[in-house]
Amino acid sequence: MDTALSLLLPELTSTSVPILWWMDENTPADQIPSSKAGVTVQTNRYDVAQHLERQQWAVQFGDFGSALLNTSFKELAPKRIVARISKEKALTHFWINQASHYLAASQGDLVLTGLKQEGIKGYFDRAKKAGADVDIWKSDKETWAASLRFPHPIALEDKQYSKLQPITVSDTKTVLSKPGVFGWEKVDQGSALLIEHLTALVETYATRTPTKALDIGCGYGFLSLETAERLSIPVIATDNNAAALLACEANAQQSHLAITCIAGDCADIVTERVDVVVCNPPFHTGKGTDNQLTERFLASAARCLNPDGLAIFVTNLHIGIEQRAAAYFGQVE
Repeated sequence: MDTALSLLLPELTSTSVPILWWMDENTPADQIPSSKAGVTVQTNRYDVAQHLERQQWAVQFGDFGSALLNTSFKELAPKRIVARISKEKALTHFWINQASHYLAASQGDLVLTGLKQEGIKGYFDRAKKAGADVDIWKSDKETWAASLRFPHPIALEDKQYSKLQPITVSDTKTVLSKPGVFGWEKVDQGSALLIEHLTALVETYATRTPTKALDIGCGYGFLSLETAERLSIPVIATDNNAAALLACEANAQQSHLAITCIAGDCADIVTERVDVVVCNPPFHTGKGTDNQLTERFLASAARCLNPDGLAIFVTNLHIGIEQRAAAYFGQVE
């Protein structure tokens, strides 16, 4: 059991006021109990949203910096906001900033939990220095929580979380990305390697000219953009993260390429068959490594490919994708 989540759950029942719960991948959704009346969950993870909906929670899926989640403050009228801190420092700072702007007027509180090794104390110290009233308690020496109240709004450094920001991907090309997207400030080396060899791999291994591609785990859209441009075909881009989809959609519009962005967990809702799959899969979920995650990406790629289709993966060497892929594909190199 995640001890930080254990420290947060009692705060859902210690008051009868409306509660807003911010949740990202750092909160283990499979450890969350049945829904509670008066609590609304906002999450940027499609898989978390789907899991909690099955558990009868009131859930909103979207990027925390988008109008969808910000404008719902007035409708929900929460008196308490709760969150287990994110792995993304900028997002946790953004949560604190947003809570301070809303709760300063309603005199409610923000409850944050996390582990000492994750830097939870630093968040409390920075919020207190900025003017927040911070009441701290612990379940053990490693697991901390605090209730934050805000006499006035504060502004911790959140890297302008809510804004799409230009990043340079080549001497002639700039795309949009944002905090909250994996590797948001750069071109991933693995993705760059895949694209370097994309055209040659298709020419060598494709049995016919591809007409459509799928990018599983698209991020801000680097693979989707390059695949659509280099192969001159439409691309379906799918990701679990709302921030990634927001950036990918903006890049598709900016580039005028035929890219369709779809929220999905390992392409679970993609029903269309394609000729090429490109994928730079993550090998972790939440706080730890998930040995089954690559298997899910491979299974989805095989399911979405035409029988003579080509899947091109780039992964860390230790994943051992060659052995794993043999269960799903007739030829593996």
